[in-house]
Amino acid sequence: MMWVAEPHLESRKRIGLGVMAFLLVFVGLLYFTKRMIWSNVPH
Repeated sequence: MMWVAEPHLESRKRIGLGVMAFLLVFVGLLYFTKRMIWSNVPH
């Protein structure tokens, strides 16, 4: 009965998991890029 109510639920879950993984990798890359750029600035 759930499949009849939401036939695209599984594909949406799979896409959502891929998006979350991409965002996690992207945030990590941004963090390390920020550290590399700002490491030469005196505090």
